[in-house]
Amino acid sequence: MQCIFCKVDSSSSRAIEHIIPESLGNIEHTLPRGAVCDVCNNYFARKIEKPLLDGSYFQLSRFRNSVANKKGRIPTAKGVHLQSKTIVEVCKSDEGLSLFPMHEKDNDRFARSILKNKTGSLILPIGPKQEGEKRLMSRFIGKIAIEALAQRLLPTEGWQEEIVNKEELDELRDYVRWNKGKFDWQFHTRKIYNEDFVFKEIDNEYEILHEYTFLYTAERELYFVMAIWGIEYVINMGDPEIDSYKLISIQVA
Repeated sequence: MQCIFCKVDSSSSRAIEHIIPESLGNIEHTLPRGAVCDVCNNYFARKIEKPLLDGSYFQLSRFRNSVANKKGRIPTAKGVHLQSKTIVEVCKSDEGLSLFPMHEKDNDRFARSILKNKTGSLILPIGPKQEGEKRLMSRFIGKIAIEALAQRLLPTEGWQEEIVNKEELDELRDYVRWNKGKFDWQFHTRKIYNEDFVFKEIDNEYEILHEYTFLYTAERELYFVMAIWGIEYVINMGDPEIDSYKLISIQVA
Protein backbone atom coordinates (compact mmCIF):
# COMPACT_ATOMS: atom_id res chain seq x y z
CA MET A 1 0.00 0.00 0.00
CA GLN A 2 1.05 3.60 -0.60
CA CYS A 3 0.03 6.75 1.26
CA ILE A 4 -2.23 8.90 -0.94
CA PHE A 5 -0.27 12.01 0.11
CA CYS A 6 3.46 11.24 0.40
CA LYS A 7 3.29 8.01 -1.68
CA VAL A 8 5.60 6.04 0.66
CA ASP A 9 4.87 2.45 1.64
CA SER A 10 2.11 2.60 4.25
CA SER A 11 1.50 -1.11 4.80
CA SER A 12 2.51 -0.93 8.46
CA SER A 13 0.50 2.22 9.26
CA ARG A 14 -2.00 1.80 12.08
CA ALA A 15 -4.09 4.97 12.00
CA ILE A 16 -7.61 5.14 10.59
CA GLU A 17 -7.92 8.48 8.83
CA HIS A 18 -10.94 10.65 9.63
CA ILE A 19 -11.76 12.59 6.49
CA ILE A 20 -13.36 15.37 8.53
CA PRO A 21 -11.82 15.65 12.02
CA GLU A 22 -13.53 13.90 14.92
CA SER A 23 -13.64 17.22 16.77
CA LEU A 24 -16.12 18.44 14.14
CA GLY A 25 -18.44 15.56 14.93
CA ASN A 26 -17.29 13.03 12.31
CA ILE A 27 -17.19 9.41 13.42
CA GLU A 28 -18.23 7.59 10.25
CA HIS A 29 -16.45 9.14 7.25
CA THR A 30 -13.07 7.44 7.42
CA LEU A 31 -10.40 5.78 5.29
CA PRO A 32 -8.93 2.38 6.19
CA ARG A 33 -5.51 1.86 7.71
CA GLY A 34 -2.73 2.55 5.23
CA ALA A 35 -4.70 4.96 3.06
CA VAL A 36 -2.85 7.77 4.85
CA CYS A 37 0.43 6.86 6.53
CA ASP A 38 0.93 7.54 10.22
CA VAL A 39 3.46 10.31 9.51
CA CYS A 40 1.06 12.23 7.27
CA ASN A 41 -1.81 11.57 9.66
CA ASN A 42 0.16 13.08 12.55
CA TYR A 43 1.32 15.99 10.41
CA PHE A 44 -2.22 16.98 9.44
CA ALA A 45 -3.42 16.66 13.04
CA ARG A 46 -0.62 18.85 14.46
CA LYS A 47 0.12 21.35 11.73
CA ILE A 48 -3.22 21.94 10.03
CA GLU A 49 -6.22 20.71 12.01
CA LYS A 50 -5.17 21.70 15.54
CA PRO A 51 -4.19 25.34 14.84
CA LEU A 52 -7.27 25.83 12.68
CA LEU A 53 -9.80 24.15 14.96
CA ASP A 54 -8.37 25.75 18.10
CA GLY A 55 -9.29 29.18 16.69
CA SER A 56 -12.31 31.01 18.10
CA TYR A 57 -14.42 30.50 14.94
CA PHE A 58 -14.50 26.71 15.20
CA GLN A 59 -14.41 26.71 19.01
CA LEU A 60 -17.56 28.84 19.22
CA SER A 61 -19.25 26.78 16.50
CA ARG A 62 -18.55 23.60 18.44
CA PHE A 63 -19.82 25.22 21.66
CA ARG A 64 -23.10 26.31 20.05
CA ASN A 65 -23.65 22.90 18.46
CA SER A 66 -22.47 20.91 21.51
CA VAL A 67 -19.81 19.03 19.54
CA ALA A 68 -17.31 17.39 21.88
CA ASN A 69 -13.70 16.45 21.17
CA LYS A 70 -12.23 12.94 21.40
CA LYS A 71 -12.21 13.21 25.21
CA GLY A 72 -15.88 14.15 25.31
CA ARG A 73 -15.28 17.81 26.15
CA ILE A 74 -17.31 20.60 24.62
CA PRO A 75 -15.34 23.86 24.24
CA THR A 76 -16.22 26.65 26.66
CA ALA A 77 -17.27 30.13 25.61
CA LYS A 78 -16.66 33.56 27.08
CA GLY A 79 -19.73 35.71 27.76
CA VAL A 80 -21.00 38.62 29.84
CA HIS A 81 -23.45 38.41 32.75
CA LEU A 82 -25.26 41.73 32.44
CA GLN A 83 -26.63 42.15 35.98
CA SER A 84 -23.20 41.82 37.60
CA LYS A 85 -21.28 43.22 34.61
CA THR A 86 -19.01 40.19 34.87
CA ILE A 87 -17.07 38.42 32.15
CA VAL A 88 -17.83 34.74 32.64
CA GLU A 89 -16.72 31.40 31.26
CA VAL A 90 -19.68 29.34 30.07
CA CYS A 91 -19.51 25.54 30.21
CA LYS A 92 -21.96 23.09 28.65
CA SER A 93 -22.87 19.68 30.01
CA ASP A 94 -25.82 17.30 30.07
CA GLU A 95 -27.15 19.26 33.04
CA GLY A 96 -27.17 22.55 31.13
CA LEU A 97 -25.03 25.70 31.31
CA SER A 98 -22.65 26.61 34.12
CA LEU A 99 -21.19 30.11 34.62
CA PHE A 100 -17.97 31.05 36.34
CA PRO A 101 -16.30 34.49 36.60
CA MET A 102 -13.20 34.67 34.46
CA HIS A 103 -11.37 36.72 37.11
CA GLU A 104 -11.22 35.90 40.81
CA LYS A 105 -11.76 39.55 41.79
CA ASP A 106 -15.30 39.36 40.34
CA ASN A 107 -16.42 36.35 42.42
CA ASP A 108 -18.14 38.29 45.21
CA ARG A 109 -19.94 40.73 42.90
CA PHE A 110 -21.12 37.87 40.69
CA ALA A 111 -22.37 35.82 43.68
CA ARG A 112 -24.25 38.79 45.19
CA SER A 113 -25.95 39.47 41.87
CA ILE A 114 -27.01 35.84 41.44
CA LEU A 115 -28.49 35.77 44.97
CA LYS A 116 -30.23 39.12 44.57
CA ASN A 117 -31.79 38.68 41.13
CA LYS A 118 -34.24 35.89 40.33
CA THR A 119 -33.55 36.30 36.62
CA GLY A 120 -30.59 37.52 34.62
CA SER A 121 -29.22 38.05 31.14
CA LEU A 122 -26.24 36.35 29.57
CA ILE A 123 -24.67 37.63 26.37
CA LEU A 124 -22.73 35.12 24.28
CA PRO A 125 -20.78 35.98 21.12
CA ILE A 126 -22.10 34.76 17.81
CA GLY A 127 -18.49 34.45 16.74
CA PRO A 128 -16.24 36.21 14.27
CA LYS A 129 -16.17 35.49 10.59
CA GLN A 130 -13.89 32.65 9.72
CA GLU A 131 -10.51 33.68 10.96
CA GLY A 132 -6.95 32.67 10.47
CA GLU A 133 -4.65 32.18 7.57
CA LYS A 134 -6.42 31.52 4.28
CA ARG A 135 -3.58 29.27 3.22
CA LEU A 136 -4.11 27.03 6.24
CA MET A 137 -7.85 26.84 5.55
CA SER A 138 -7.37 26.01 1.88
CA ARG A 139 -4.88 23.26 2.77
CA PHE A 140 -7.44 21.89 5.22
CA ILE A 141 -10.14 21.82 2.53
CA GLY A 142 -7.71 20.33 0.01
CA LYS A 143 -6.74 17.55 2.41
CA ILE A 144 -10.40 16.66 2.93
CA ALA A 145 -11.03 16.83 -0.84
CA ILE A 146 -8.31 14.27 -1.68
CA GLU A 147 -9.45 11.93 1.08
CA ALA A 148 -13.11 12.25 0.06
CA LEU A 149 -12.15 11.34 -3.51
CA ALA A 150 -10.29 8.30 -2.17
CA GLN A 151 -13.39 7.34 -0.20
CA ARG A 152 -15.49 7.64 -3.37
CA LEU A 153 -13.14 5.18 -5.11
CA LEU A 154 -12.96 2.67 -2.24
CA PRO A 155 -15.29 0.12 -3.89
CA THR A 156 -13.03 0.07 -6.96
CA GLU A 157 -10.20 -2.44 -7.17
CA GLY A 158 -6.86 -0.64 -7.08
CA TRP A 159 -8.46 2.55 -5.73
CA GLN A 160 -5.34 3.61 -3.83
CA GLU A 161 -3.03 3.34 -6.83
CA GLU A 162 -5.57 5.34 -8.85
CA ILE A 163 -5.26 8.25 -6.39
CA VAL A 164 -1.48 7.94 -5.93
CA ASN A 165 -0.79 7.81 -9.67
CA LYS A 166 -3.20 10.59 -10.59
CA GLU A 167 -0.81 13.30 -11.81
CA GLU A 168 -3.65 15.83 -11.95
CA LEU A 169 -3.75 15.70 -8.14
CA ASP A 170 -0.03 16.22 -7.59
CA GLU A 171 -0.10 20.01 -7.40
CA LEU A 172 -2.88 20.01 -4.80
CA ARG A 173 -1.27 17.06 -3.00
CA ASP A 174 2.08 18.91 -2.73
CA TYR A 175 0.32 22.08 -1.55
CA VAL A 176 -1.61 20.23 1.13
CA ARG A 177 1.16 17.96 2.43
CA TRP A 178 4.35 19.94 1.80
CA ASN A 179 2.99 23.52 1.70
CA LYS A 180 4.45 24.00 -1.78
CA GLY A 181 3.38 26.84 -4.05
CA LYS A 182 3.92 30.59 -3.93
CA PHE A 183 0.22 31.42 -3.91
CA ASP A 184 -2.71 30.28 -1.79
CA TRP A 185 -5.00 27.73 -3.36
CA GLN A 186 -8.26 29.60 -3.81
CA PHE A 187 -11.57 28.44 -2.32
CA HIS A 188 -15.10 29.77 -2.50
CA THR A 189 -17.30 30.11 0.56
CA ARG A 190 -20.90 31.11 1.24
CA LYS A 191 -23.68 30.44 3.73
CA ILE A 192 -26.29 28.03 2.33
CA TYR A 193 -28.39 27.36 5.46
CA ASN A 194 -28.38 28.19 9.18
CA GLU A 195 -26.27 25.92 11.34
CA ASP A 196 -29.34 24.94 13.42
CA PHE A 197 -31.61 24.41 10.40
CA VAL A 198 -33.83 21.34 10.75
CA PHE A 199 -34.31 19.28 7.60
CA LYS A 200 -37.53 17.34 7.23
CA GLU A 201 -38.17 14.17 5.23
CA ILE A 202 -41.56 12.50 5.67
CA ASP A 203 -41.44 11.41 9.34
CA ASN A 204 -37.79 12.28 9.94
CA GLU A 205 -36.23 15.51 11.20
CA TYR A 206 -32.49 16.04 11.39
CA GLU A 207 -29.70 18.60 11.45
CA ILE A 208 -26.54 18.38 9.34
CA LEU A 209 -23.08 18.93 10.81
CA HIS A 210 -21.26 18.37 7.53
CA GLU A 211 -21.74 16.98 4.04
CA TYR A 212 -19.73 16.87 0.82
CA THR A 213 -19.89 15.95 -2.84
CA PHE A 214 -18.10 16.55 -6.17
CA LEU A 215 -18.95 18.67 -9.18
CA TYR A 216 -17.50 17.83 -12.60
CA THR A 217 -18.04 20.66 -15.06
CA ALA A 218 -18.39 20.76 -18.84
CA GLU A 219 -14.89 22.29 -18.87
CA ARG A 220 -13.61 19.04 -17.30
CA GLU A 221 -12.80 20.64 -13.98
CA LEU A 222 -13.34 18.70 -10.76
CA TYR A 223 -14.62 20.70 -7.80
CA PHE A 224 -14.96 19.48 -4.24
CA VAL A 225 -17.98 20.95 -2.47
CA MET A 226 -18.30 20.70 1.31
CA ALA A 227 -20.62 22.22 3.91
CA ILE A 228 -19.79 22.48 7.62
CA TRP A 229 -22.60 23.86 9.80
CA GLY A 230 -24.28 25.39 6.77
CA ILE A 231 -21.17 27.12 5.39
CA GLU A 232 -20.21 25.90 1.93
CA TYR A 233 -16.56 25.54 0.91
CA VAL A 234 -15.55 24.81 -2.69
CA ILE A 235 -12.11 24.07 -4.09
CA ASN A 236 -10.85 23.22 -7.57
CA MET A 237 -8.90 19.97 -7.29
CA GLY A 238 -6.87 20.47 -10.44
CA ASP A 239 -6.09 24.19 -10.44
CA PRO A 240 -5.44 26.85 -7.77
CA GLU A 241 -7.94 29.19 -9.45
CA ILE A 242 -11.68 29.00 -8.94
CA ASP A 243 -12.96 31.61 -11.38
CA SER A 244 -15.14 29.20 -13.38
CA TYR A 245 -16.99 28.10 -10.22
CA LYS A 246 -17.69 31.72 -9.33
CA LEU A 247 -19.30 32.13 -12.75
CA ILE A 248 -21.42 29.02 -12.13
CA SER A 249 -22.51 30.44 -8.76
CA ILE A 250 -23.50 33.74 -10.33
CA GLN A 251 -25.52 32.00 -13.05
CA VAL A 252 -27.32 29.79 -10.49
CA ALA A 253 -28.03 32.76 -8.24
